[in-house]
Amino acid sequence: MNHIFPILGILIILISCKSTKVGQKSEFNLENDSVNLYAFVGEKISVIEFDPNENNTRIEIDSITGDTIRRVSYVMDYGFKNKYRVVKNVFNDLKTDTIEFVAYDHYGRPGFENYENVILYISLNKKKGHYYHQKYQYDPVQKTKNGTWKGLNGESIEKLFNEKKKGVLTARGLFDE
Repeated sequence: MNHIFPILGILIILISCKSTKVGQKSEFNLENDSVNLYAFVGEKISVIEFDPNENNTRIEIDSITGDTIRRVSYVMDYGFKNKYRVVKNVFNDLKTDTIEFVAYDHYGRPGFENYENVILYISLNKKKGHYYHQKYQYDPVQKTKNGTWKGLNGESIEKLFNEKKKGVLTARGLFDE
């Protein structure tokens, strides 16, 4: 009988303790090579503004008259060259630990620059060989004590990605409805 009370006490303590998920990692990562999109958790290295209208003049010769034509195009956005460390791939694999991409923002500096860690959404221009940011699309995230990534309101990276996928990324034609 004397042995039953300590054993019973230990069982009660174990049953009443809140279970914890030790070492839990979010393994959410989707692959679909037919979609020109890469989403990843990135850590900011640099965000540098550049003039998107530099070198925007093209000289052409009119095929009929032989006249020289100067064609000038204007970008009405601010341009930024960005460098981020790839912390975790979320959609498609960038196969690199750092990535450089270009972002354009009509309102000034890009909002994602205000956060150390964000889910960024970029696409590859295969003709030019550059990655471009999907305009205005990002989700600030933070690392939890158990090593997972969550949105600022506690959302999982899976939920954040799926909201973008079902919303703006589908509207832009990257995903089928």
